[in-house]
Amino acid sequence: MTTALPRSGSPVQRLIDSIALDPAAPDAFRSRPAVPLDASAVFGGQIVAQALSAAARTVPREREPHSLHGYFLYRGDPAAPITYRVERLRDGHSFTVRRVVAVQPGRAEQEIFHLTASFKSTPRTVSRPGANHQDPMESAPAPHRLPLAVDEPPAHVHPGVVRRLSEVRDAIDLRYVREPSTPPSGPPSGPPSGVRTSGSGPVTRVWFRVRELPPGAAAHEPALHHCLVAYLSDLTLLDSGSPCHRTGSPNDGSGSAVSLDHAMWFHRPLSADEWLLYEQRSPSFADGRALIHARIYQADGTLVASVVQEGAIRLGRTPGAVQQAVPLPDDPEIDPFSWAVAKPETD
Repeated sequence: MTTALPRSGSPVQRLIDSIALDPAAPDAFRSRPAVPLDASAVFGGQIVAQALSAAARTVPREREPHSLHGYFLYRGDPAAPITYRVERLRDGHSFTVRRVVAVQPGRAEQEIFHLTASFKSTPRTVSRPGANHQDPMESAPAPHRLPLAVDEPPAHVHPGVVRRLSEVRDAIDLRYVREPSTPPSGPPSGPPSGVRTSGSGPVTRVWFRVRELPPGAAAHEPALHHCLVAYLSDLTLLDSGSPCHRTGSPNDGSGSAVSLDHAMWFHRPLSADEWLLYEQRSPSFADGRALIHARIYQADGTLVASVVQEGAIRLGRTPGAVQQAVPLPDDPEIDPFSWAVAKPETD
């Protein structure tokens, strides 16, 4: 059984507590009350990280996660704990697979999220790790030369993203790469933005890291770095599928967005408290759904993870009008760009 770190008032420890779980029953774990009660829903990245943590607690420590696939069913109520039930699907020679169902109490117990995660033997336990190749990372300015995202967010970033980044700024250092505003043809024009136009479409690049992990944190929390990167991966992702992302135009906060699914592949060892470059692009937006592909690189150019997400994005009914928050629990809609779990509408 994993021993939880003692809680402290440090911002990073509070971040760790927000994904930490307590034993509830055999192969079942319960979240801690680490979500502000004035929030309308639980952050989707937090649920992904907690579900991965629950799966990791039933896996030998010498095995690390290499992939996860999750589906959001309903949004999470911040006033109620989430229970994560783990099903042991496979315990093989090299791979271990777990299924996790996240449930919350209500009028009836409700499943809000499903996750399947696969774990593998670490390279030091594999006699022949095989070949090695990757797509290279494009050059980017060093993060220390860039402003904090909450201080100078690019125009296309949704105000809801800026609010969330402001809430975690003492624990997470996040900075948008400032790209020259470049028209389809011709020299750069206008002020720098957070979007770069390439042959495959607009690209958003973000540097992020957890500021400083407490000593021994990873020893107490299984797969801590992977869970934290899973949390970080959802902070800016849906913004990369919005129309404002493609045009670079100011985002006034109208419309709404919700994550429908989330998938990650961990290719190589990573550390959440070291600088990681998050490269995000959206190859398709159709039928109100945006698909986002993303890559996570270390500062030395090593590709450590890939992310894919589909989200439902709806434009505001009235241009320039900010939609009001929808209260829990009667309406399944969500706040604009809150990345919280919601029940998809059916026709």
